[in-house]
Amino acid sequence: MGRHMKVEKNITVFAGASEQARRSEQPEKAQGGEKEKKNGTIYAGDFRGDMSIRDRIQQKKEQAQKQAMKVVQDTWGRDRKIDDDLNQRREHIRELNQSSRESQERIDELKAQQENLKQAYGVAEDSPEQQELDLLRRRDAAARSGEGLSEEELQKCNEIEQRGLTDYQKEQLNLDEHIRVQQDVLDENEQQVYMETAVIRGTKLERLKYHHMADARKEAEEIKQAAGDEILGMLMEDAKEHVDEEQEEKEEKAEEIKEKKEEQEKLIEKRQEDRKELEELAEDVPVDEMLDLAKTQEEVQQEVENIMNKMSLVAEDIKGAVVDTSV
Repeated sequence: MGRHMKVEKNITVFAGASEQARRSEQPEKAQGGEKEKKNGTIYAGDFRGDMSIRDRIQQKKEQAQKQAMKVVQDTWGRDRKIDDDLNQRREHIRELNQSSRESQERIDELKAQQENLKQAYGVAEDSPEQQELDLLRRRDAAARSGEGLSEEELQKCNEIEQRGLTDYQKEQLNLDEHIRVQQDVLDENEQQVYMETAVIRGTKLERLKYHHMADARKEAEEIKQAAGDEILGMLMEDAKEHVDEEQEEKEEKAEEIKEKKEEQEKLIEKRQEDRKELEELAEDVPVDEMLDLAKTQEEVQQEVENIMNKMSLVAEDIKGAVVDTSV
């Protein structure tokens, strides 16, 4: 006889993923150089960004060198300019002294002419003509110095001029005017020599006081020292960046491990839930039904085998044999 069984419900048991997904890691490309690590030490010679730390250090050294050289050269240039100025002043003093010597010689010559003129005219020192000449000379000297003569002396000078000067007096006063011109040159030269000498002396004292070249060299060394400190700071900053990157990578890996651990915990929890569900299902199915189910499975398997055997007979009697499958 034939026996049929309808399956009322299909039960699917989920056991979890058979293989955990793995994430592939690509090698990180170095930017400008390779990281060198040894015993936890991070070497700051690593290259980063568009310009390597080595190039930046070289650039800083060159800048510091240029600045230091500029300080020294500027100071040297100023000193050279000062030296040139001092030399020009010394040369000017020599020219002034030469001019003064020539003016003094001219004065001496004019005075000698006056003495000869006095002898030529036979004018005595205590003569009225000489005394009038001396009065006129005092009036001219007083006018230049700002001093004044008495009313009586001024009146006397007016009377002499109204009466008319003698030839001797005219020639002497003319020589006086030439002497006065040369004396003005002497006075002006002396004043300029005094001023130039004062500038030269003051400049020398100022140099002794400040030592410009020594200060410039010191400033140049300070520039180089500052550049060295800045380079050290660059190295420390670069090393710190590496440490920060390493720390960030460690934190990322720690986070990844944490996520994997959470996934494993969820998987374990799911397996526990599935196992519990199976245990509950097993408790709900009676033992008799489980035995009947096993027996039914054996009968179904036997019926399948019988059909296969009958199919084999049909294949042998293909020309018209009829098999009664109801037997």
